[in-house]
Amino acid sequence: MNSFERKAVRVWFWSGAVLIFLMVVVGGITRLTDSGLSMSDWSLIMGAIPPMNEADWLAAFERYKEFPQYQQLNAGMSLGEFKEIFFWEYLHRLLGRMIGLVFLIPFAFFWIRGYFNAKTLRCAWVLFGLGALQGAMGWIMVKSGLVDVPYVSHYRLAAHLILAMLLFSFCIWYALDLYDDDPVQESSDVPSLRRWSVGLLVLFVIQVIWGAFTAGLDAGYIYNTFPLMNGEWLPQNAWGYQPVIANLVENPGTVQWTHRILGTLLGLVAIGLWWKSDHSDVSHLMKQKARILLGMILTQYVLGILTVITHVELLIGVVHQAGALVVLFFWIWYHRDLKSNWTTL
Repeated sequence: MNSFERKAVRVWFWSGAVLIFLMVVVGGITRLTDSGLSMSDWSLIMGAIPPMNEADWLAAFERYKEFPQYQQLNAGMSLGEFKEIFFWEYLHRLLGRMIGLVFLIPFAFFWIRGYFNAKTLRCAWVLFGLGALQGAMGWIMVKSGLVDVPYVSHYRLAAHLILAMLLFSFCIWYALDLYDDDPVQESSDVPSLRRWSVGLLVLFVIQVIWGAFTAGLDAGYIYNTFPLMNGEWLPQNAWGYQPVIANLVENPGTVQWTHRILGTLLGLVAIGLWWKSDHSDVSHLMKQKARILLGMILTQYVLGILTVITHVELLIGVVHQAGALVVLFFWIWYHRDLKSNWTTL
């Protein structure tokens, strides 16, 4: 690949990351406003066109009334209220279509013109497969909430979020791979830092999964005090489900408690990584990156506290979800430079 081709493909990967970030933000709003089940059908082409007149809106509203969310939760909703939740789900799907176009059209152009080498072509196919899987997961989530119970499984919600974060991560990683990196200083401290960094990532992913569980179970709307949970360190009936282990993934109070504990552990590990990096024989830039990563993780921790004590105020909740992607970006930015004596993750 020449420099122009590298830059074009790099911009393509960055544009995908930005769109996925926006998709996650709108997805968070869709979840918090209970808008995800407002569009009950899926049409790849015609579904891109919203209702254009009053008759179209009334038809869409009547269609919505046929499903459990309206019948069990929103009976008596006005057309104006329906338009509000429809907007967010429509925007969410529109962004999904836009991501598909932004991927497919440049992909075809770059492939035909020979911009890809073997490595970038493999990367593009990975993104294609993950994107298709994500689209299928999104529709499975909607379909599951249109039958009997108007809720989406928190397990499906977690899978949907993790797939989005995988797509975001690969776009960022592949884009950074197309820069001409400066030589990395050799250091015997790098293997140890890499282990700390990978451990931080593992804990972060687990934390994100429990964050999705917390959102999916509406667990953020209970126990809205911090650090105690309504005066207790453990929520009431924390181990009331059987088997006991089910409480960690099904009991809303225990799920929120687990999310808090994991967040605290993540903050402590981030402090450990910063301290170890700051006292290691690595460049000043690497130490600065560790400080920034720590700062973002601690900021995310504070956002989590604010989300709880404000009873999941919409703006704070959305910023908290978006903050997870920002943490992931800074982790990639840091971890990629830990490559003394290694080439790939």
